[in-house]
Amino acid sequence: MTWNLQGRVGDWRTRETAILGHLRREAPDVVMLQESWIENGGTTQAEVLAESLDMHTITAASLSGFDRYPTAPYWVVNAILSRWPITLLDAIPLPDEHGDRTWRHVLLGEVNRPEDLGGAFRVAGSHLEHGLDRSPTRNAQTRALIGHLAEATGPEATRRDRPPVVLGADLNAVPWSDEVRHLTGASAPEVPGFVLVDAWDAAGGQGRGDTWCAANPRVPARAVHPNRRLDYVMVSWPRARGVGHVDACRLVATEAIDGVWASDHYAVCAEIDL
Repeated sequence: MTWNLQGRVGDWRTRETAILGHLRREAPDVVMLQESWIENGGTTQAEVLAESLDMHTITAASLSGFDRYPTAPYWVVNAILSRWPITLLDAIPLPDEHGDRTWRHVLLGEVNRPEDLGGAFRVAGSHLEHGLDRSPTRNAQTRALIGHLAEATGPEATRRDRPPVVLGADLNAVPWSDEVRHLTGASAPEVPGFVLVDAWDAAGGQGRGDTWCAANPRVPARAVHPNRRLDYVMVSWPRARGVGHVDACRLVATEAIDGVWASDHYAVCAEIDL
């Protein structure tokens, strides 16, 4: 599952109760979170959620901006929740089109699932630059992102013997954009012979699958361009035979809980055979 939690915008404490409600309802094995808050010298939203849900977590805490903005009450980073213990592999900044480091990043982890349940597998969470006119920046970030994901799957010669890496991300880009097409192989792959399978498409998702949607009251009523599919679960290819098949994919958190809408983004939940 992947979900942009909208930081501490609005009545975030009440929203957090709704977030927990949806997570309990869906009971995902792994959740990639974007705009997950972290306090300066304090706790993280991922830790709060993990404790309530009896899950494990990693965050990109090392990439928060408190060194530049020491008086900021909180920052937002990527985080991952897991049913099983999870090891932080890396948190890597992504560049802009000029090669300069940005606050956007990819968080890589290894889920230490027991061998009798299938063994360990790797996951990644990311959140790319927003803005209708920022495709050049996102293209640079997807180029770096796919490189890091390819490296996380191991040497090219062994990828067909290994499980895939699963990405959950707010790409801030629609499926027909240059940046997404490069990731999925609909256009020339950034890493030859390595692409990502879009779970929504692979499972034959019903409708457009918009995750930032005008039907959600947390989306501004006069947003410049609402109704877009921006959030994705993706599975790397090539991979070991019989592993990584997408059985289903759906939108979740598409309604209020006790009158509270949890976030301005719907979540994406995929059932992947790992």
